[in-house]
Amino acid sequence: MSEAGPRKMGRWFAAPEIDGLPERVRSAGAFLPNPLPSTLRLNPPTYRILAEAEQALGRLDEAAARLSNRAGLVRLAQLRDVRSSGELGGIHAGLREMLMADLPGVVETPEVDGKLVRYLRANDAALAWVAGGGPINLVLLGQLGAILDGARERLGAYAEDEVSEVAWRTGPGWLGGPDPREAYLITVPPGAELQTGGVQWSAWVDSGCEAPLLARVALGHYQLAVLSPVAHSGHLSRLYITLALLRSGALRDAVLPVSEWLSRHRDEYRDRILRLVHGADVDGFLVFFASGIAELCRSQMQFILRAERLCERHLDRLGKRMDGIVRVTRDLAATPVTTNLQIAQRSGISVQHAANLTKQLKRMGVIRSLNGKAYRQVFLVPDVMDLFELSYPGPPDSDDEVFGDPAGIG
Repeated sequence: MSEAGPRKMGRWFAAPEIDGLPERVRSAGAFLPNPLPSTLRLNPPTYRILAEAEQALGRLDEAAARLSNRAGLVRLAQLRDVRSSGELGGIHAGLREMLMADLPGVVETPEVDGKLVRYLRANDAALAWVAGGGPINLVLLGQLGAILDGARERLGAYAEDEVSEVAWRTGPGWLGGPDPREAYLITVPPGAELQTGGVQWSAWVDSGCEAPLLARVALGHYQLAVLSPVAHSGHLSRLYITLALLRSGALRDAVLPVSEWLSRHRDEYRDRILRLVHGADVDGFLVFFASGIAELCRSQMQFILRAERLCERHLDRLGKRMDGIVRVTRDLAATPVTTNLQIAQRSGISVQHAANLTKQLKRMGVIRSLNGKAYRQVFLVPDVMDLFELSYPGPPDSDDEVFGDPAGIG
């Protein structure tokens, strides 16, 4: 493999033959990043921005932990993340369709691309793996890639990162979307260089790099994306961000839909990757990444705050009651679409009891039926759906309101 460009953040090789590549991308060549460093020396403002973003993560984690329906908030974030990651990969679905397809016990659901269903299945498997103490490595990513391909349903037995155990990428890779005409960076072709880089990345993840948490997460994501060592590395590199935050303890649950923010800022993300690759602008990439995490935290905090306000308004309609309908109403604060079965599962009651409660909630206007059936009804919580369909709320009313007194959010 012959080198085709200058050494900066990595090495450049002749681009493989890929039909439709933009000429400027082809002429730049295929990129192999250098191994990630064990220590980082950053500009002082970068350290400040990284620290502020990490503090925002802590505040969000505390608020999410106090939410009565934390499970609902987590599932919403997962669905939003999968939907946006799919969008970056050229797969599109509406918010309501994703919510409906995820409901338990519903026979007639909207048609959702099977690839998105596999995205969600892979994410669920990865989150459960990391929650159980499993490592983040190339064998895990290869198995997740097989789930995304539909070749397997679940993760298999754990294996160390032996080269022979990894499901290495075998074809060309690029960043920019499913169509090579959208490519802005070509990844190194399959072979010894790719495998060496992949093993180095996996070792670095466990190395205890001396750098702020979000710097490590950002660089781990960058390296995985531009190496693309296994199939579906675009989605997996985004999922890695969530897995790394959970593994570090910065978050207790997957409440941050990172792909949503990346999708909305895809042009700047592309520019930051290219500035990093061609110009070694590490600080610029880290500031971009940390600012995005902080912005997402503010968005999620605002969602929690508004959902809690809606819940209080709904509870006001009930009057001074202490029965199960109060608990169910609180659980609906982060559940735009639901069923009696889901309510029963989340509240620990029978389906019949849930049905009796939803009849009352319909009469009070808290929910309404979406499918008009007497059996296996699907319910919409209109106020919460309005919040969810914003999906990227505007600026907070004030930083003090969002990040100030935590007691005002619980």
